[in-house]
Amino acid sequence: MSVLESIPHAIADGHRERRLGLRWWLLVGATCAVLICGYLVSAGLIALITATATSAAFNPVAVLLAALPGWLALHQSALTIAGAPLSVLPLLPTAIVVVLIAAASAWVARRSRLRRPDQAWPLIATMGLVHAFVGASIALVLTGPFSAVPVDAFLSCGLTATAASAAGVANRCGLIYLVWERVEAGVWSGLRIGLLALAAAFTAGGVVLLIGICASAPDMVASMSRSGGAGDAFGTSLLSLLYLPNGVLAGWAFAVGTGLSLGGLAVQPLHGTPGPGPLPDLPLLAVLPSQPGIGWSAVALALPLAVGALVGLACRRVPGGAARRLLAVGVAACVAALGVLVLAYVAGGELGGGPFSPVTLRPLALAAATMCWIALPAAAVTWFAGPVVLDESPTTQADEAESAEDAVAAPDADEPEAGSAAPEVNAVEPQAEADGADQSTSDAEDELDALDPEGSGPEIPHAREPIAPSSPGPARSEIDPSEFDGAVDEPWSEPRSSAETRND
Repeated sequence: MSVLESIPHAIADGHRERRLGLRWWLLVGATCAVLICGYLVSAGLIALITATATSAAFNPVAVLLAALPGWLALHQSALTIAGAPLSVLPLLPTAIVVVLIAAASAWVARRSRLRRPDQAWPLIATMGLVHAFVGASIALVLTGPFSAVPVDAFLSCGLTATAASAAGVANRCGLIYLVWERVEAGVWSGLRIGLLALAAAFTAGGVVLLIGICASAPDMVASMSRSGGAGDAFGTSLLSLLYLPNGVLAGWAFAVGTGLSLGGLAVQPLHGTPGPGPLPDLPLLAVLPSQPGIGWSAVALALPLAVGALVGLACRRVPGGAARRLLAVGVAACVAALGVLVLAYVAGGELGGGPFSPVTLRPLALAAATMCWIALPAAAVTWFAGPVVLDESPTTQADEAESAEDAVAAPDADEPEAGSAAPEVNAVEPQAEADGADQSTSDAEDELDALDPEGSGPEIPHAREPIAPSSPGPARSEIDPSEFDGAVDEPWSEPRSSAETRND
């Protein structure tokens, strides 16, 4: 009889109830901590800008009240300030909040030992719904110059928190495993390479922005000098830093040729439309080129080609024929285009309803251009360069001869001598004891893993490989399904025989 069977049911049920209660307390604590951290980030930024401004009086109560609409802005919820709509919000604070929510969700899943996808949805739903209701409540109580639509606040805050929480528990709770299990190997490789393509696109946009900053450094300094004192210059510089991810995305839009528009002002590599007047004195806006140039356009258009070539080199390593590699190219291009589409839609919006409103990156055109710039060069590189062949060291003739001699001598070594006596039965006992020791060591390791709250999550494979048909034993899954099971007290193993049951 096992040790678990000797524990009374009341004690075992009480322990399980305590574990479930601990999971919910962890979830409530992590959710409240994320909400407070987001509010503190908003209040800290507003306090820093207010304290350094020349003509503004620092009032702690006003800062704490202004942090409420600032919390909505962190979750990309559109605001209205003194009747002027503002939905072009900075992406850098939103990225910080997303990282906080993902880290908190991953911590709760690790401490609660969540393994299965059905164990992840309460955590994800709780994070999303709590943020959604808090955002709607803040939108309802806002008064004065700030206002927001409750439905818009509910959706934006809830979707941001849900996406961040799902990303935090995707690996540990087997959400990635579900995708891996239901798609082909070529599609799975394309999904992975698509994330690489998206990162490469942002890198290219950062290169464009960096070149623009270096070329327009005197204009940026002049813009900061026109803002007033040192505190005002610091505030405009901090505001430009918060909008830096928006500028990186605009740099990629400029590189692929679709460009961006601020009201009547259109900026593209080969041509542009002048704006209705001078731009606001924001250092980041000084990066916009006043007139298109052939040399600048050639440099910008070369970057998407480099991104497509990089994706093509990565797809050359996909195992299989040319059709599978081209399938990976198409999936990677679609993933990158979808990511750019969502981020371009979030980065655009209204800018006070003035002459430079609305701000748009043309999301549909940008996604289509991204797909073409990545798919066509990548397909060409993959098709003409061919697959990557891994060099394997051939077996020499001496090694073959030696292995043949060992194969011939092996049966002779196994044959007993003519005068040797038959082995006794007691000679098997040391081997049985060794097997028992190995089994007890394995059980001890399982118990330590079950008691360890910091156990690492399962590692998700990168691509599926078929099981070798020549395997002598019964076919088993290449991924242990119990690794995604929360019942850690029952390790996954083969069914035991009746003799082993009697021995227990």
